[in-house]
Amino acid sequence: MDPKDYLTNNKFCPIPWTGFMYNSNGNVMNCIRSQHAIGNLKDKSIHDILAENTATKQNMLDNKPGLGCNVCYDLEQDKNSFDIISDRVFYLKELKETPLSTYDSINNFNLKKIDIRWSNSCNFGCVYCGPEYSSKWASELKIKVQDPLKERVEELKQFVFSNAHKLKHVYLAGGEPLLMKENEELLKLLLKVNPDVNLRVNTNLSKTGTPVFDLICQFKNVHWTISVDEIEDEFEYVRYGGRWIDFLDNLITIKQLDHKISFNMLYHILNFRSLFETVNYFQQLGFHNNSFIIGPIINPSWQDVRHLPNKKLDIIKQTLAVKIETSEYLLRESYKNLLLYVNKPFVKDLETTLKKFKELDLRRGTNSKLIFPELYE
Repeated sequence: MDPKDYLTNNKFCPIPWTGFMYNSNGNVMNCIRSQHAIGNLKDKSIHDILAENTATKQNMLDNKPGLGCNVCYDLEQDKNSFDIISDRVFYLKELKETPLSTYDSINNFNLKKIDIRWSNSCNFGCVYCGPEYSSKWASELKIKVQDPLKERVEELKQFVFSNAHKLKHVYLAGGEPLLMKENEELLKLLLKVNPDVNLRVNTNLSKTGTPVFDLICQFKNVHWTISVDEIEDEFEYVRYGGRWIDFLDNLITIKQLDHKISFNMLYHILNFRSLFETVNYFQQLGFHNNSFIIGPIINPSWQDVRHLPNKKLDIIKQTLAVKIETSEYLLRESYKNLLLYVNKPFVKDLETTLKKFKELDLRRGTNSKLIFPELYE
């Protein structure tokens, strides 16, 4: 592959040759945006999974779509600027120093990027999450999540650790990554062999007094991606188990570090109005328009904003149109993507949505009617 092909092949992404995402249920994917698992540690070793991941590579070299890569392609549709909220474009830039010969063969693999979710350990039970990503959810539903064999997870761990010195980008998520012992081990190693690595941490920011947090503070190239979609009472309902005052205290703590901060926001049926107020709140705290990445809830589908009556959706569309005109940079791109999503055809079932929230309220002792009265109008 020559440099021109690297930039002009709009189906190409470096990740299948250079990285992977691991989820604690055993699934291995090219990245978190992919809708196609390339294997599972319950069935095969990480080495076999990566060696057999050739179909997407071949497609991309032939200028064809990668398997399950439509999320990025959709985000880039009809756009010519590199100011695009797409993982594909991000990693084209992030991994540009990788030798282009890496991509000459579908059998090549040169680990540069990892996205690791070692376990579902989490102290939150966010309403749109579930047992797979949250131990609090698993405990609430009395579900035991089946993990891969310890030997296969240990093999994965050793593969990552043995390549720690050449990693360019490390993405830690969960669960809650600030609570995971494996992250403590990995970060200690990275401080020794690769302290300049680009470190991205996707966190609910509920705990800063942990060994993992203390280690992160010793890195200079850190990007905090904070999961938050609402403020105050709505925050505490949606992010069940969290306290708004604690979140604010911890935000002040990391704001004092010389690190980048972004807000990873999900747009759903509960925050169909308040999301915009939440963005305004953080803007007033001094955060730039490039600090916001917003996407629509796809799963669970019963929380999709498009279940709302058309009258409310029309108001949303009008609001988004205004926001697009008055916003800039990544925030503007987020609003444009939300408007495209809201306009997509959808089969409504608000009755099921309200029934599901009633079940959730009964189980948790919460009151969605009190906190989100507009949903029930």
